[in-house]
Amino acid sequence: MGRFAKTSLRIAAAAAGLVAIDALIAHGLLWHAYDVTRQSIASGSVPAGNARSLVSVEEKKRGASSWKQVFALGADVAGASPLTMLNIDGKPIWLRGGADTVLAAPKAQFQCGKCDLSQTRAAIREAAATLPRLAWWQRAAASLRLFPLVTGWERAPDGHRWKISALAGTAEIGPGGTLRQLRGELPMGGKRWRVTLETGEEAQPPAKSPPAAPAISVAPDELDASIAAAIGILSLQWRPVVPEPDAVRTEGRGTLVIRDGQRRLLLRGSPREIGHQHGKLLAGNIRRLAHRVVYGVGLYYSIEKGAWFADEARELVERQRPFIEPSFFEEMRGLAEGSGLPFDLIAAANIFPEFFHCSGVAIRGKATAGGELLHARVLDYMTHAGLQDEAVVMAVAKDGALRFVNVSYAGFIGSVTGMNEAKVAIGEMGGRGEGLWDGTPMSFLLRGALENCNSTEAVLQYMRGRPRTCEYYYVISDGKDRSCAGVKATPEIFEVVPPGGTHPQLPDPVEDAVLMSADSRYKELVRRVRAEYGKIDEAGLIRILDRPVSMGSNLHNAIFAPERLALRVANAPRNGPACRETYHAYAWDELFAEPVPPARKLP
Repeated sequence: MGRFAKTSLRIAAAAAGLVAIDALIAHGLLWHAYDVTRQSIASGSVPAGNARSLVSVEEKKRGASSWKQVFALGADVAGASPLTMLNIDGKPIWLRGGADTVLAAPKAQFQCGKCDLSQTRAAIREAAATLPRLAWWQRAAASLRLFPLVTGWERAPDGHRWKISALAGTAEIGPGGTLRQLRGELPMGGKRWRVTLETGEEAQPPAKSPPAAPAISVAPDELDASIAAAIGILSLQWRPVVPEPDAVRTEGRGTLVIRDGQRRLLLRGSPREIGHQHGKLLAGNIRRLAHRVVYGVGLYYSIEKGAWFADEARELVERQRPFIEPSFFEEMRGLAEGSGLPFDLIAAANIFPEFFHCSGVAIRGKATAGGELLHARVLDYMTHAGLQDEAVVMAVAKDGALRFVNVSYAGFIGSVTGMNEAKVAIGEMGGRGEGLWDGTPMSFLLRGALENCNSTEAVLQYMRGRPRTCEYYYVISDGKDRSCAGVKATPEIFEVVPPGGTHPQLPDPVEDAVLMSADSRYKELVRRVRAEYGKIDEAGLIRILDRPVSMGSNLHNAIFAPERLALRVANAPRNGPACRETYHAYAWDELFAEPVPPARKLP
């Protein structure tokens, strides 16, 4: 090898070494800035010079010529009245804390006077503390993909700044590892995404005054709790569902069993007693879920409708009181006492399904293997709010009522998916008709049917004879005679669809089957049932319920075998449908049996 070649190799090796050192320095600076940001938010402190910040997220679809802003967050937390401006898909939300706290949106200004937003601050700290720390190898893999390099260094009024360039964009790191500026583009999901972060004087401050809108006075603790709950829901997106450790706990005649991350709750006694057992055994779960639903999702409702959800819920409870069995109010009082939560909050959480508007299947005879009646229920509903975190299978033995199993959630006493000891199973699907509230709430209507009805016909008579709300669809089955039916119900109409029957919304009937869904999901459901017709068992039904029959928001699926009083339940993970998860099997005798306490070790 000649002298020139050797010299060239040495130069190339030296250059590669310098680049590697540069990349290592950039890697260290960027991840140190990430840690500083996460730790400062988690501790409730603001790095010097970062009191003002602006984050913007834009998208550009393939073939589009311009960017569309989908999210922007501007904050100025200096002083006694911190300001925040949030824009999601063109919908602005403005918040000012301090002596005159206001949350403003285009349709309403929610005012509460002085509020320290202590719950909101705690929620921000908790959300930051749960941001992924990332192991060294995960950071190294990310850096290899982004290939950051230090490209400059300069003095600024607040001190020196490191300039870093990467394949996806640029960043500036200030004194103490504070992130001063970030710009980047990434392809994801068929689109390009652009993220911009600025802090300090470079960041555009939020508007000093709220958008003009009618003013509504709200309680300070409710406004604070609502913002905190919304932040908590947002933070769920990077937090996995964490299973609770195995345990057996008792309260009075009630028992909670946790096995392999699945909860089953046995409740026995009077309405007040079973409510108290429920509240005591699942107090933490109930508190989390009630806050997410009533305050977190309720805040979204408030902003969209221009009316305070908590006030609307309280009014609705009173409006529907004449249509709700007094025993259910007694149970909710026991639930409030056991959980330590206000009765108003418990009641609001239990009428919540009335505000928001899935697929159902019952097959038998020629359609199934051996002719057994099988009943499946698909619940597509609000996985983003973390309901699956608090899922529980309840076995309820209320004095003077039929025993029943309720596939439900902590703190929710109504039913949308259940089966009783008379081998009657029921599942619900939501429709339209929001605002038609003068009747028995859907979940209490189903609960009442499970407690009182011993046949398909008895359920039909029970539902037909009671004032109803909104528009709902039901699938009902009875394992004693293998009967089943579909129902479309509004306050004015009650239409029954027998197995193999026709309906304008169900134009493709299948013999010995009741198939209820909507649009393309209905067509796929019919196609799959026909493809496996005559040999469908529980495993086949699980395949039939897979995507896209179950939607992306698939919260839980239940398969009932009413003749055997058996069921299988699958619950959603954090970011995926329940239909792709394990279906856990439950037997009636197991659900209602006294648990055997674990053996005690001898000294």
